[in-house]
Amino acid sequence: MKKILFLFVSTLVLGLTSCSKDDDYSSSSTGLEGRWEYSQEGAIVGGQEVLAPYEHECSSQKDYTEFLAGGVMKDYYFDTNCTQDLSQGSWTKSGNSLTVNFGGEIATAEIVTLNATTLKVKIVFSGETFIQVFTRR
Repeated sequence: MKKILFLFVSTLVLGLTSCSKDDDYSSSSTGLEGRWEYSQEGAIVGGQEVLAPYEHECSSQKDYTEFLAGGVMKDYYFDTNCTQDLSQGSWTKSGNSLTVNFGGEIATAEIVTLNATTLKVKIVFSGETFIQVFTRR
């Protein structure tokens, strides 16, 4: 559950960019399905977007999320011993909104960027805006 919240409170919870969302979000045929590696995370601080590299705990494996056909979502994390932890849930996309459900915990994020290589989302949680950036692998 913590990872789900972290996913949407760091990937889908790290804020606005200096350009409008219409500048980066494309409603073209670029799909969400695929494997997305965690790349950056951050928040809106003092009205400015602050991003830092995502810190993978395992030196040989990178955390990632898979959006599969039929609305299936799998989130893979690797601890410091490179032991894999898998969380499964579901996802839906409507316009620039992404909603995920892990065990009844539902979170909705705004898709800021979605193209062939980058997925950037923001989510507001407890009054704070968080951002997560993924790279397609």
